[in-house]
Amino acid sequence: MPEALIKALLEGNLVLFAGAGISTENDVVFPVSFYQTIKNELGIGEDVNISFPSLMTKYCEVNGQASLLQKIKERFDYMKAFPELYRNASRFHGELSTIFEIKNIVTTNWDTIFEDECGATPMVNAQDFAFWNTPGRKVFKIHGSINNMGSVVATENDYSKAYRNLNSGIIGSSLKLMLGTKTALFIGYSFSDPDFNRVYNFLKKEMGNIIPRSYIVTPHSAPAGFKGVVINTDGVYFVKCLKEHLVKNKHMIDDNRFNDVHRMLFEVREAHDLVSRIDYKRVPSVIYCTSYQDGMIHAYERILALQKTGYYSHVCNIIKTLENYEILRKMKVKNRAYFDVAYIDGYLNGISYLWLSDKLRKTVPIFYLYGNSGEIRTFKKFLHMLKDAPTLHRGAHKLALEITQKYNSEILHHTPFIY
Repeated sequence: MPEALIKALLEGNLVLFAGAGISTENDVVFPVSFYQTIKNELGIGEDVNISFPSLMTKYCEVNGQASLLQKIKERFDYMKAFPELYRNASRFHGELSTIFEIKNIVTTNWDTIFEDECGATPMVNAQDFAFWNTPGRKVFKIHGSINNMGSVVATENDYSKAYRNLNSGIIGSSLKLMLGTKTALFIGYSFSDPDFNRVYNFLKKEMGNIIPRSYIVTPHSAPAGFKGVVINTDGVYFVKCLKEHLVKNKHMIDDNRFNDVHRMLFEVREAHDLVSRIDYKRVPSVIYCTSYQDGMIHAYERILALQKTGYYSHVCNIIKTLENYEILRKMKVKNRAYFDVAYIDGYLNGISYLWLSDKLRKTVPIFYLYGNSGEIRTFKKFLHMLKDAPTLHRGAHKLALEITQKYNSEILHHTPFIY
Protein backbone atom coordinates (compact mmCIF):
# COMPACT_ATOMS: atom_id res chain seq x y z
CA MET A 1 0.00 0.00 0.00
CA PRO A 2 1.76 3.21 -1.12
CA GLU A 3 2.56 5.41 1.88
CA ALA A 4 2.00 8.61 -0.13
CA LEU A 5 -1.51 7.45 -1.03
CA ILE A 6 -2.33 6.66 2.61
CA LYS A 7 -0.99 10.06 3.67
CA ALA A 8 -3.14 11.84 1.08
CA LEU A 9 -6.20 9.86 2.22
CA LEU A 10 -5.74 10.62 5.93
CA GLU A 11 -5.16 14.31 5.20
CA GLY A 12 -8.35 14.52 3.13
CA ASN A 13 -6.42 15.11 -0.07
CA LEU A 14 -7.51 12.07 -2.07
CA VAL A 15 -10.06 12.23 -4.88
CA LEU A 16 -11.52 9.02 -6.27
CA PHE A 17 -12.21 8.85 -10.00
CA ALA A 18 -14.58 5.96 -10.63
CA GLY A 19 -15.43 4.54 -14.01
CA ALA A 20 -18.00 2.05 -15.24
CA GLY A 21 -15.68 -0.88 -14.54
CA ILE A 22 -16.64 -0.82 -10.84
CA SER A 23 -20.35 -0.58 -11.55
CA THR A 24 -22.89 -1.77 -14.11
CA GLU A 25 -20.37 -2.32 -16.91
CA ASN A 26 -18.50 -4.96 -14.94
CA ASP A 27 -18.93 -8.29 -16.74
CA VAL A 28 -20.22 -9.97 -13.55
CA VAL A 29 -23.31 -7.75 -13.78
CA PHE A 30 -24.33 -7.87 -17.45
CA PRO A 31 -22.94 -10.40 -19.94
CA VAL A 32 -22.89 -7.70 -22.65
CA SER A 33 -21.84 -4.06 -22.21
CA PHE A 34 -24.26 -1.25 -22.97
CA TYR A 35 -21.96 -0.21 -25.82
CA GLN A 36 -22.13 -3.70 -27.34
CA THR A 37 -25.90 -3.87 -26.79
CA ILE A 38 -26.46 -0.72 -28.83
CA LYS A 39 -23.95 -1.84 -31.43
CA ASN A 40 -25.78 -5.17 -31.86
CA GLU A 41 -29.15 -3.45 -32.08
CA LEU A 42 -27.91 -1.21 -34.87
CA GLY A 43 -26.38 -4.20 -36.67
CA ILE A 44 -22.85 -2.80 -36.61
CA GLY A 45 -20.25 -5.52 -37.06
CA GLU A 46 -17.56 -6.46 -34.55
CA ASP A 47 -14.83 -5.28 -36.91
CA VAL A 48 -16.21 -1.73 -37.03
CA ASN A 49 -14.36 0.59 -34.64
CA ILE A 50 -16.69 3.38 -33.50
CA SER A 51 -16.43 5.62 -30.44
CA PHE A 52 -19.04 5.51 -27.71
CA PRO A 53 -20.49 9.00 -28.38
CA SER A 54 -20.58 8.34 -32.13
CA LEU A 55 -22.43 5.10 -31.56
CA MET A 56 -24.98 6.78 -29.29
CA THR A 57 -25.42 9.53 -31.87
CA LYS A 58 -26.19 6.95 -34.57
CA TYR A 59 -28.73 5.28 -32.30
CA CYS A 60 -30.48 8.60 -31.66
CA GLU A 61 -30.57 9.36 -35.39
CA VAL A 62 -32.48 6.12 -35.93
CA ASN A 63 -34.60 5.92 -32.76
CA GLY A 64 -34.49 9.36 -31.11
CA GLN A 65 -32.79 10.49 -27.89
CA ALA A 66 -35.83 9.67 -25.73
CA SER A 67 -35.50 6.05 -26.83
CA LEU A 68 -31.81 6.01 -25.86
CA LEU A 69 -32.56 7.42 -22.41
CA GLN A 70 -35.31 4.86 -21.94
CA LYS A 71 -32.86 2.12 -22.92
CA ILE A 72 -30.41 3.32 -20.28
CA LYS A 73 -33.15 3.46 -17.65
CA GLU A 74 -34.39 -0.03 -18.52
CA ARG A 75 -30.86 -1.38 -18.01
CA PHE A 76 -30.63 0.10 -14.53
CA ASP A 77 -34.19 -0.95 -13.66
CA TYR A 78 -33.38 -4.52 -14.69
CA MET A 79 -30.31 -4.52 -12.46
CA LYS A 80 -32.27 -3.26 -9.47
CA ALA A 81 -35.04 -5.79 -10.04
CA PHE A 82 -32.59 -8.65 -9.49
CA PRO A 83 -30.81 -8.29 -6.12
CA GLU A 84 -27.96 -10.56 -7.27
CA LEU A 85 -27.16 -8.19 -10.13
CA TYR A 86 -27.39 -5.16 -7.85
CA ARG A 87 -25.10 -6.79 -5.29
CA ASN A 88 -22.54 -7.47 -8.01
CA ALA A 89 -22.81 -3.92 -9.32
CA SER A 90 -22.46 -2.39 -5.85
CA ARG A 91 -19.71 -4.58 -4.34
CA PHE A 92 -17.11 -1.87 -4.77
CA HIS A 93 -19.39 0.83 -3.36
CA GLY A 94 -20.24 -1.28 -0.31
CA GLU A 95 -16.56 -1.80 0.50
CA LEU A 96 -15.74 1.85 -0.11
CA SER A 97 -18.64 3.26 1.90
CA THR A 98 -17.14 2.87 5.40
CA ILE A 99 -13.89 4.71 4.55
CA PHE A 100 -14.89 8.05 6.03
CA GLU A 101 -11.90 9.96 4.64
CA ILE A 102 -13.01 9.48 1.03
CA LYS A 103 -15.17 12.56 0.63
CA ASN A 104 -14.89 13.48 -3.07
CA ILE A 105 -15.76 11.07 -5.87
CA VAL A 106 -15.75 11.95 -9.55
CA THR A 107 -17.56 9.56 -11.87
CA THR A 108 -18.65 9.31 -15.48
CA ASN A 109 -21.30 6.74 -14.46
CA TRP A 110 -24.99 7.54 -14.79
CA ASP A 111 -26.22 5.18 -12.05
CA THR A 112 -27.08 6.23 -8.49
CA ILE A 113 -25.14 3.57 -6.60
CA PHE A 114 -22.73 6.03 -4.96
CA GLU A 115 -25.73 7.95 -3.67
CA ASP A 116 -27.57 4.82 -2.51
CA GLU A 117 -24.66 2.83 -1.05
CA CYS A 118 -22.17 5.50 0.06
CA GLY A 119 -24.51 8.29 1.18
CA ALA A 120 -22.94 10.66 -1.35
CA THR A 121 -24.69 13.87 -2.36
CA PRO A 122 -24.83 14.08 -6.17
CA MET A 123 -23.33 17.08 -7.93
CA VAL A 124 -24.73 17.02 -11.48
CA ASN A 125 -25.18 20.52 -12.90
CA ALA A 126 -23.46 23.87 -12.48
CA GLN A 127 -25.80 24.91 -9.67
CA ASP A 128 -24.86 21.78 -7.71
CA PHE A 129 -21.12 22.27 -8.30
CA ALA A 130 -21.31 25.69 -6.69
CA PHE A 131 -21.58 23.82 -3.36
CA TRP A 132 -18.79 21.33 -3.98
CA ASN A 133 -16.79 22.53 -0.97
CA THR A 134 -19.59 21.90 1.55
CA PRO A 135 -19.06 19.18 4.22
CA GLY A 136 -20.05 15.58 3.58
CA ARG A 137 -19.36 13.00 0.90
CA LYS A 138 -20.10 14.12 -2.65
CA VAL A 139 -20.13 12.44 -6.04
CA PHE A 140 -19.41 14.68 -9.01
CA LYS A 141 -21.28 13.24 -11.99
CA ILE A 142 -19.59 14.84 -14.96
CA HIS A 143 -21.65 12.77 -17.41
CA GLY A 144 -24.96 13.33 -15.68
CA SER A 145 -27.33 11.11 -13.72
CA ILE A 146 -30.17 8.77 -14.61
CA ASN A 147 -32.19 10.63 -11.96
CA ASN A 148 -31.87 13.74 -14.10
CA MET A 149 -32.49 12.44 -17.61
CA GLY A 150 -31.71 15.73 -19.29
CA SER A 151 -28.21 15.71 -17.81
CA VAL A 152 -27.10 12.39 -19.33
CA VAL A 153 -24.02 12.76 -21.55
CA ALA A 154 -24.03 10.11 -24.29
CA THR A 155 -24.07 11.52 -27.82
CA GLU A 156 -21.45 13.55 -29.67
CA ASN A 157 -23.49 16.69 -29.11
CA ASP A 158 -23.72 15.89 -25.38
CA TYR A 159 -19.96 15.42 -25.21
CA SER A 160 -19.35 18.73 -26.97
CA LYS A 161 -21.52 20.56 -24.46
CA ALA A 162 -19.86 18.71 -21.59
CA TYR A 163 -16.41 19.71 -22.84
CA ARG A 164 -17.41 23.35 -23.07
CA ASN A 165 -18.59 23.16 -19.46
CA LEU A 166 -15.41 21.42 -18.38
CA ASN A 167 -13.24 23.86 -20.27
CA SER A 168 -14.73 27.10 -19.02
CA GLY A 169 -17.65 26.55 -16.64
CA ILE A 170 -17.85 26.07 -12.88
CA ILE A 171 -17.88 22.28 -13.32
CA GLY A 172 -14.52 22.38 -15.08
CA SER A 173 -13.11 24.87 -12.59
CA SER A 174 -14.06 22.60 -9.68
CA LEU A 175 -12.61 19.57 -11.41
CA LYS A 176 -9.36 21.36 -12.28
CA LEU A 177 -9.02 22.58 -8.70
CA MET A 178 -9.38 19.03 -7.40
CA LEU A 179 -6.95 17.59 -9.94
CA GLY A 180 -4.47 20.38 -9.36
CA THR A 181 -4.41 20.24 -5.56
CA LYS A 182 -5.26 16.67 -4.57
CA THR A 183 -4.03 13.15 -5.25
CA ALA A 184 -6.15 11.33 -7.83
CA LEU A 185 -7.01 7.64 -7.50
CA PHE A 186 -8.52 6.08 -10.64
CA ILE A 187 -10.48 2.83 -10.34
CA GLY A 188 -12.65 1.20 -12.99
CA TYR A 189 -11.75 4.03 -15.32
CA SER A 190 -10.76 3.37 -18.93
CA PHE A 191 -9.51 6.88 -19.75
CA SER A 192 -11.57 6.66 -22.92
CA ASP A 193 -13.80 9.66 -22.15
CA PRO A 194 -12.65 12.44 -24.52
CA ASP A 195 -13.98 15.36 -22.46
CA PHE A 196 -12.17 14.30 -19.29
CA ASN A 197 -8.97 13.45 -21.14
CA ARG A 198 -8.88 16.94 -22.63
CA VAL A 199 -9.13 18.57 -19.21
CA TYR A 200 -6.64 16.18 -17.61
CA ASN A 201 -4.13 16.59 -20.44
CA PHE A 202 -4.60 20.36 -20.35
CA LEU A 203 -3.88 20.37 -16.63
CA LYS A 204 -0.78 18.21 -17.02
CA LYS A 205 0.46 20.59 -19.70
CA GLU A 206 -0.21 23.66 -17.55
CA MET A 207 1.23 22.29 -14.30
CA GLY A 208 4.00 20.10 -15.68
CA ASN A 209 5.87 18.09 -13.06
CA ILE A 210 4.23 19.81 -10.09
CA ILE A 211 0.86 18.13 -10.67
CA PRO A 212 0.06 15.87 -7.69
CA ARG A 213 0.82 12.20 -8.12
CA SER A 214 -1.92 10.02 -9.55
CA TYR A 215 -2.65 6.32 -9.02
CA ILE A 216 -4.60 3.87 -11.11
CA VAL A 217 -5.92 0.53 -9.83
CA THR A 218 -6.46 -1.88 -12.69
CA PRO A 219 -6.01 -5.60 -13.36
CA HIS A 220 -4.96 -4.64 -16.89
CA SER A 221 -2.18 -2.58 -18.42
CA ALA A 222 -2.14 1.12 -17.63
CA PRO A 223 -3.68 3.44 -20.23
CA ALA A 224 -1.26 4.81 -22.80
CA GLY A 225 0.37 8.02 -21.61
CA PHE A 226 -0.49 7.53 -17.92
CA LYS A 227 2.42 8.87 -15.87
CA GLY A 228 1.25 7.94 -12.38
CA VAL A 229 1.62 4.85 -10.19
CA VAL A 230 -0.01 1.67 -11.48
CA ILE A 231 -1.44 -0.79 -8.94
CA ASN A 232 -2.24 -4.03 -10.74
CA THR A 233 -5.17 -5.58 -8.92
CA ASP A 234 -8.96 -5.68 -8.75
CA GLY A 235 -10.74 -2.55 -7.45
CA VAL A 236 -12.77 -4.34 -4.74
CA TYR A 237 -9.71 -6.23 -3.52
CA PHE A 238 -7.69 -3.02 -3.40
CA VAL A 239 -10.30 -1.30 -1.20
CA LYS A 240 -10.38 -4.32 1.12
CA CYS A 241 -6.60 -4.14 1.50
CA LEU A 242 -6.77 -0.40 2.06
CA LYS A 243 -9.30 -0.91 4.87
CA GLU A 244 -7.19 -3.63 6.46
CA HIS A 245 -4.31 -1.15 6.56
CA LEU A 246 -6.50 1.55 8.13
CA VAL A 247 -7.93 -0.85 10.74
CA LYS A 248 -4.49 -2.20 11.63
CA ASN A 249 -3.23 1.34 12.22
CA LYS A 250 -6.36 2.25 14.21
CA HIS A 251 -7.65 4.85 11.76
CA MET A 252 -11.00 3.11 11.36
CA ILE A 253 -13.26 0.51 12.98
CA ASP A 254 -13.42 -2.93 11.39
CA ASP A 255 -16.67 -3.40 9.45
CA ASN A 256 -17.33 -6.58 11.46
CA ARG A 257 -17.88 -4.45 14.58
CA PHE A 258 -21.22 -3.35 13.11
CA ASN A 259 -22.60 -6.88 12.93
CA ASP A 260 -23.75 -7.20 16.55
CA VAL A 261 -25.32 -3.74 16.57
CA HIS A 262 -28.40 -5.14 14.79
CA ARG A 263 -28.76 -7.83 17.45
CA MET A 264 -28.33 -5.36 20.31
CA LEU A 265 -30.91 -3.03 18.81
CA PHE A 266 -33.40 -5.90 18.71
CA GLU A 267 -32.63 -6.88 22.34
CA VAL A 268 -32.98 -3.34 23.66
CA ARG A 269 -36.26 -2.81 21.80
CA GLU A 270 -37.67 -5.99 23.36
CA ALA A 271 -36.44 -4.92 26.81
CA HIS A 272 -37.96 -1.48 26.29
CA ASP A 273 -41.31 -3.10 25.50
CA LEU A 274 -41.18 -5.09 28.76
CA VAL A 275 -40.29 -2.07 30.90
CA SER A 276 -42.94 0.09 29.23
CA ARG A 277 -45.64 -2.25 30.54
CA ILE A 278 -44.80 -1.40 34.14
CA ASP A 279 -47.20 1.12 35.71
CA TYR A 280 -44.99 4.17 36.23
CA LYS A 281 -47.69 5.73 38.44
CA ARG A 282 -46.96 2.94 40.89
CA VAL A 283 -43.20 2.83 40.26
CA PRO A 284 -42.15 6.30 39.01
CA SER A 285 -38.43 5.54 38.75
CA VAL A 286 -39.11 3.16 35.88
CA ILE A 287 -39.09 6.20 33.55
CA TYR A 288 -35.31 6.41 33.87
CA CYS A 289 -34.97 2.92 32.45
CA THR A 290 -37.16 3.71 29.43
CA SER A 291 -35.23 6.94 28.88
CA TYR A 292 -31.92 5.06 29.11
CA GLN A 293 -33.17 2.49 26.61
CA ASP A 294 -34.39 5.26 24.30
CA GLY A 295 -30.83 6.58 24.32
CA MET A 296 -29.41 3.17 23.45
CA ILE A 297 -31.97 2.61 20.68
CA HIS A 298 -31.26 6.00 19.14
CA ALA A 299 -27.50 5.39 19.29
CA TYR A 300 -27.79 2.00 17.57
CA GLU A 301 -30.22 3.33 14.97
CA ARG A 302 -27.95 6.26 14.20
CA ILE A 303 -24.88 4.00 13.90
CA LEU A 304 -26.70 1.81 11.39
CA ALA A 305 -28.23 4.74 9.50
CA LEU A 306 -24.82 6.38 9.06
CA GLN A 307 -22.88 3.17 8.44
CA LYS A 308 -22.76 3.75 4.68
CA THR A 309 -21.23 7.19 5.19
CA GLY A 310 -18.34 5.80 7.23
CA TYR A 311 -19.01 8.33 10.00
CA TYR A 312 -18.85 5.86 12.89
CA SER A 313 -16.15 3.78 11.20
CA HIS A 314 -13.86 6.73 11.86
CA VAL A 315 -12.28 6.46 15.32
CA CYS A 316 -12.03 10.23 15.80
CA ASN A 317 -15.77 10.67 15.26
CA ILE A 318 -16.56 8.11 17.97
CA ILE A 319 -14.19 9.79 20.42
CA LYS A 320 -15.57 13.24 19.60
CA THR A 321 -19.16 12.03 20.11
CA LEU A 322 -18.36 10.45 23.47
CA GLU A 323 -16.49 13.54 24.67
CA ASN A 324 -19.33 15.88 23.66
CA TYR A 325 -21.96 13.78 25.42
CA GLU A 326 -19.82 13.49 28.57
CA ILE A 327 -19.71 17.29 28.73
CA LEU A 328 -23.46 17.43 28.18
CA ARG A 329 -24.01 14.82 30.90
CA LYS A 330 -22.09 16.85 33.47
CA MET A 331 -24.21 19.89 32.68
CA LYS A 332 -27.45 17.90 33.01
CA VAL A 333 -26.35 16.36 36.33
CA LYS A 334 -25.55 19.84 37.62
CA ASN A 335 -29.03 21.00 36.57
CA ARG A 336 -30.62 17.87 38.11
CA ALA A 337 -32.15 16.93 34.74
CA TYR A 338 -32.06 13.24 35.62
CA PHE A 339 -34.40 12.10 32.83
CA ASP A 340 -31.93 13.55 30.31
CA VAL A 341 -28.97 12.07 32.20
CA ALA A 342 -30.48 8.59 31.89
CA TYR A 343 -30.95 9.12 28.15
CA ILE A 344 -27.35 10.30 27.76
CA ASP A 345 -26.07 7.27 29.69
CA GLY A 346 -27.93 5.02 27.26
CA TYR A 347 -26.63 6.92 24.25
CA LEU A 348 -23.04 6.79 25.53
CA ASN A 349 -23.25 3.04 26.10
CA GLY A 350 -24.80 2.57 22.65
CA ILE A 351 -22.04 4.50 20.87
CA SER A 352 -19.30 2.89 22.99
CA TYR A 353 -20.59 -0.58 22.09
CA LEU A 354 -19.31 -0.16 18.54
CA TRP A 355 -15.65 -0.24 19.52
CA LEU A 356 -15.71 -2.25 22.75
CA SER A 357 -14.00 -5.63 22.79
CA ASP A 358 -16.21 -8.73 22.65
CA LYS A 359 -15.55 -9.30 26.35
CA LEU A 360 -16.57 -5.77 27.37
CA ARG A 361 -19.63 -5.85 25.11
CA LYS A 362 -21.08 -8.55 27.36
CA THR A 363 -21.00 -6.14 30.30
CA VAL A 364 -23.08 -3.37 28.67
CA PRO A 365 -26.31 -3.11 30.74
CA ILE A 366 -29.67 -3.14 28.99
CA PHE A 367 -31.69 -2.10 32.09
CA TYR A 368 -31.10 0.95 34.27
CA LEU A 369 -31.96 2.44 37.65
CA TYR A 370 -30.81 5.95 38.43
CA GLY A 371 -28.20 5.87 41.19
CA ASN A 372 -27.34 2.20 40.74
CA SER A 373 -23.67 1.60 40.01
CA GLY A 374 -23.89 -2.05 39.04
CA GLU A 375 -24.89 -3.75 35.79
CA ILE A 376 -28.51 -4.78 35.23
CA ARG A 377 -28.68 -7.05 32.20
CA THR A 378 -31.85 -9.06 32.88
CA PHE A 379 -35.47 -8.04 33.34
CA LYS A 380 -35.74 -10.32 36.38
CA LYS A 381 -32.90 -8.51 38.15
CA PHE A 382 -34.38 -5.16 37.16
CA LEU A 383 -37.75 -6.05 38.72
CA HIS A 384 -35.99 -7.26 41.86
CA MET A 385 -34.07 -4.00 42.24
CA LEU A 386 -37.01 -1.68 41.53
CA LYS A 387 -38.01 -1.76 45.20
CA ASP A 388 -34.73 0.00 46.04
CA ALA A 389 -35.33 2.81 43.53
CA PRO A 390 -36.68 5.40 46.04
CA THR A 391 -33.49 5.20 48.10
CA LEU A 392 -30.90 4.83 45.34
CA HIS A 393 -31.11 8.55 44.53
CA ARG A 394 -33.73 10.51 46.42
CA GLY A 395 -33.49 13.56 44.17
CA ALA A 396 -34.06 11.48 41.04
CA HIS A 397 -36.97 9.66 42.70
CA LYS A 398 -38.57 12.96 43.66
CA LEU A 399 -38.24 14.26 40.09
CA ALA A 400 -39.73 11.03 38.73
CA LEU A 401 -42.76 11.55 40.97
CA GLU A 402 -43.20 15.10 39.65
CA ILE A 403 -42.87 14.00 36.01
CA THR A 404 -45.24 11.04 36.21
CA GLN A 405 -47.96 13.11 37.91
CA LYS A 406 -48.23 15.20 34.73
CA TYR A 407 -49.18 12.21 32.55
CA ASN A 408 -52.14 9.85 32.47
CA SER A 409 -51.40 6.63 30.60
CA GLU A 410 -48.99 7.69 27.84
CA ILE A 411 -45.66 5.93 27.53
CA LEU A 412 -42.99 8.41 28.52
CA HIS A 413 -40.59 8.59 25.59
CA HIS A 414 -37.35 10.56 25.25
CA THR A 415 -36.98 11.98 21.74
CA PRO A 416 -33.51 12.30 20.12
CA PHE A 417 -33.21 15.90 21.30
CA ILE A 418 -31.60 17.34 24.42
CA TYR A 419 -32.44 20.93 25.26
